[in-house]
Amino acid sequence: MSKFINNETGNKLRFCRKNCGLSQQQIADSLGIDRTTYTYYESGRSEPNLTTLVKLAQIFCVDVNTLLPNDNTDLVLRDTDSNSPNPIYSLTKEEQKLLLIFRTLSKDEKAEVLDKITNISDSKD
Repeated sequence: MSKFINNETGNKLRFCRKNCGLSQQQIADSLGIDRTTYTYYESGRSEPNLTTLVKLAQIFCVDVNTLLPNDNTDLVLRDTDSNSPNPIYSLTKEEQKLLLIFRTLSKDEKAEVLDKITNISDSKD
């Protein structure tokens, strides 16, 4: 195992996931990987690559450095919208899945999704 990632990162991943009320399967699905692969990340048996770490940070709304070992930043989880009255863990499974996917999109992809949702919503009025 490299010095870059270790069990401290796995513990941080577990903390984030549990505090968001998400299952290992939900995280694995949003990353497009097998659940056992994600389980290995949490247990320290395997290392997520940088791209995966960035996606995990996006999912949990934390800075990627926070997931790395020896980062002294307090691990604080938050929703992307600080005005939201409901944290992610109070969302339905369907809403959680949508949010997990959305958080991993690029800025342009997010704008495109929001435009499509807005058009769908506007057409119902």
